[in-house]
Amino acid sequence: MEKMIVVLKGLGLFLLISAVLFVLQWQLAENNVVVLNYKIHVLIFFITLISLLTILIVFALEKKNIIGFIFLGFVVFKFFAMGYIAVFQKEFRLNIVPYFVLYWIYLLVEVIFVLKLVKKQD
Repeated sequence: MEKMIVVLKGLGLFLLISAVLFVLQWQLAENNVVVLNYKIHVLIFFITLISLLTILIVFALEKKNIIGFIFLGFVVFKFFAMGYIAVFQKEFRLNIVPYFVLYWIYLLVEVIFVLKLVKKQD
């Protein structure tokens, strides 16, 4: 039961952080600072969400010593997904720095979650 609470709290916190990032993107567009494509942001969000859900489910199932490997696999997958977006989305190439900042923010959130879960697992 305790692990399920940790999973739900983690998922809720991730969704809250993501909502803040979407609002921040909207505010930047409203003030004409930088206009980013929401499709790319949604893609980065869903890739991170799938990764985080997988890691949280593995944590809840008490499968020890594989959370790090799953995290590493998803990091590689997300990196290649970003490369795919960079090749096929013209808008990404025009605003490459803000999109990579967004990617690194999501990656930082994921790293913090994984570190906390690994500490709780021991």
